[in-house]
Amino acid sequence: MKLSKTYRAMLVSALVASSFSAAAATQLEVSSWKGGASEIANFPEIIKMFEEKYPDIEVKLTYISRPDTTTVMPARLQGGNPPDVMMVDREFMHMWAEEGQLMDLRGEPWVEKMQPALLPEMHHGEGLYMMMLELSGIGMFANMDLLAEAGLTEIPRNIDDLTKACVKLVDKGITPMLMPASSGWTPGLYTIAIGLAGDGLPDHSRPEKFNTGELNFAEDEAFIRAVTATKQMADAGCFDAKMNAGIDPWTVGIAGFQSGRAAMLPQGLWNIGPFLKDGLPENFSFGPLPALSGDKGIALDLLGPAWAIPKDSKQVDAAKKWINFWSDDEILNSFLVPESAVTTIIGGRSGVPENATSYVAAREEGYAVFTPEGLWHANVPIEAMNSMTSYMLDLSQDPVDILKRWDDVRDKENAAK
Repeated sequence: MKLSKTYRAMLVSALVASSFSAAAATQLEVSSWKGGASEIANFPEIIKMFEEKYPDIEVKLTYISRPDTTTVMPARLQGGNPPDVMMVDREFMHMWAEEGQLMDLRGEPWVEKMQPALLPEMHHGEGLYMMMLELSGIGMFANMDLLAEAGLTEIPRNIDDLTKACVKLVDKGITPMLMPASSGWTPGLYTIAIGLAGDGLPDHSRPEKFNTGELNFAEDEAFIRAVTATKQMADAGCFDAKMNAGIDPWTVGIAGFQSGRAAMLPQGLWNIGPFLKDGLPENFSFGPLPALSGDKGIALDLLGPAWAIPKDSKQVDAAKKWINFWSDDEILNSFLVPESAVTTIIGGRSGVPENATSYVAAREEGYAVFTPEGLWHANVPIEAMNSMTSYMLDLSQDPVDILKRWDDVRDKENAAK
C-alpha cells in the first residue's frame, strides 16, 4: 500500500514524539532532607531549571528528614534499591563508604571547582564520595544597639576582650550574654571550637589527632584554657552559669536574645533569616566566636549536606549530571540564599547577608575550624556537651578532670573498634 506524503509526515512526527516521550520518561530519584517540610530551599525552581536543561530527565524528589534517613536508607542500600542520588552528610558518607555502598566520584568535572580545604572532608580513605553543598556555622550574634549603650562598636574577638566588654555592659545594667546549656550544645561546641583553634591560625590536623588518641584533651593547653574560659566569662558577669545551665538553646535562648534580654548569643548562622524576617532584634550582627587570643575570632564551620551516588544507582549518568549541575555558581547560590549559608566552590557567591560579613571574613582568612561531628566518635561530642553543662553547675571543678572524661570516652570507643 502506498502511503501519502501527508500520512508519512504524520507518522514520522508521531514516532519522533513517541521517542521523545520515552526519553523524557528517564526518571531520576533524588532523596533529600532539603526541599520539603519547612526547608524548601528553592528546590522547585532548581528542579525546573535542571529539567529544562535536560528535558530527557524527570526528577522525582523523595523527601526524607535527616533523622528518618538513618532508618530508611540502610534498608534501601542493602536491598539494592537505593535512590539514584541521595543527600548525605559527613557522618553518613563515612558510614556508607566504609560499607562499600557509595560510588567513588574522583575525576568528576565538579571536583576541581571545590574549595581545596573542603576536599579532604569529602573523602573516605582514598575515595571521594560526596559533593558538599554548603557550609553553615556557629558564631556570635550581637544586638548592636545594646553594645552601643556600653560604648562598644563590634563583637569582641577574644576572651579577654569579651570579659572586658561584659564588665562594661553590666555597668550599664545590661545582661551581656546568654550561654544556654540545658543540652550542653552551646558551651560544648564553643569549647570545642576555641580548643581546636588554639592560638593563631588553626592546625587542621588536630581534630584527627584527638580522635586517634595521639593527642589527649586533658593534656592539651588550648583545651584546658578553653574549658577555663567558661569560668572566666561567668566570673566577669557575662552570664549566670547556673541559671544558663537550665536554658534551652533552641527556644528560650533564642527568644531571650530576640527580645533584647541579652546583648550576645552564640548560635547558628541559620538563624539570620528568621531574625531578619521577624525584625528582632532590629539591629544585629553575626561574627566569629571570641577566640582564646588574637584579633580575628574563630568561625566554627558546620559541614552541610552533600550529594552522593549509591553504587546501585539505576541512573548513574543522570545522577552525575544532577550533581555537576549543582556546581554552577548561579544554581548553588539560589540554594544558599534561603539557607543563609556559605558556598563550597572556589570564587562562588555565598548566601550570607551583609550583617554576617565579619564571620565570612574570618573564615576566608583561615580562622575557622570544622565541627568534629562525623569525624570523632559520636559519644565524644555528647560527653563534651554533658560535661560542660555539669561544669556550669559547679565551676569549682578542675578543667583537667572535665577533659579526662572526654579522653576516657574516646579511648573506650577506640578500644571497641
